[in-house]
Amino acid sequence: MTKLIALLLCGFCLAGCATTRPPVVPPPSGQVSAQDLCRKYNIACRWDGVSQAITMFYMEKKIQALVGTDVVLIGNNRITLSAPLTSNRGLVMLPPDFERAIFGSESQPQEDYVKGSQFKRLKSVVIDAGHGGKDSGAVGMAKVKEKDIVLDVARRLRKVFESSGVQVIMTRDSDAFISLNERTAMASRPDVDLFVSIHANANKARRANGIEVYYMGTITAEDRKEDQRSGNEKKLCSLFNMRNDIPDLKTIVLNMLSEHKRSFSSGLSAAIARGLQNETPRRNRGSKPERFFVLRNTLVPAVLVEVGFITSPKEAVLLKDGSYRQRLAEAIAKSILGYVYASGF
Repeated sequence: MTKLIALLLCGFCLAGCATTRPPVVPPPSGQVSAQDLCRKYNIACRWDGVSQAITMFYMEKKIQALVGTDVVLIGNNRITLSAPLTSNRGLVMLPPDFERAIFGSESQPQEDYVKGSQFKRLKSVVIDAGHGGKDSGAVGMAKVKEKDIVLDVARRLRKVFESSGVQVIMTRDSDAFISLNERTAMASRPDVDLFVSIHANANKARRANGIEVYYMGTITAEDRKEDQRSGNEKKLCSLFNMRNDIPDLKTIVLNMLSEHKRSFSSGLSAAIARGLQNETPRRNRGSKPERFFVLRNTLVPAVLVEVGFITSPKEAVLLKDGSYRQRLAEAIAKSILGYVYASGF
């Protein structure tokens, strides 16, 4: 969010602030991430999180490769590597001979990283484990409580993000009650890029099952007047020195942020829904606009993930399984990181 605000405010002669990216965990021995290689050689890279395809541009040559395969296309030439490309917690990992095959032994790394490279990195995210404390959320089969399930998924999601160098802020890291106002305030700061709320679904019909992801729909005039939203906007704007000779500057900036949030959140929610469908055996119920408090009152892009129905006999058993919750966390992180790279966030 910091970069977005800085770009907006620069356009209006405003001052912004920057954040420091946390250290990235080193890749496994013998491998290098595609992101680091692109920085090393000062070249443009593109990543498509849906197709899992990476494209590089080096010395007027287009280089294409696909995660899961050992084939690289350099223009019209085809090269077979010693091992396939892999995906490791949101990073595209290249086999040891990729660099030599593509760049050759005489190629020299560049000194500076191109700031315009199309590989973008998510810097910070707020992970919101729904409910907590006196608010147990839904109670499902065998008295499974939503607040317990989503806290564990949120903790696992934090570990996956942190292993990819993403800074994480938890709205709660224990069985504590946190108000909706407090949750949205944490996600309305210039050093936060994204808000991800984790929940579990419930329905009187035990046959209801599957995964849903929600994003903020169209904001109404009534929504814009909500006390919590106004308070979050006031805190954010107070961090910047705004010129007084530009009419309605605050409204312009906030409207642009809101439009970015709506557009980005919509695409991200669809990507998460697809990713969860691909990585788990559950039904994709789609991504949908909704007026949930935490979606409409946060200022950054925000999604709410319903990881399954605890009222479904089959899904309740799955959600009680730690290994399945790990799969959920990894699928959510992979989907988010892939979409961020693909969109040039």
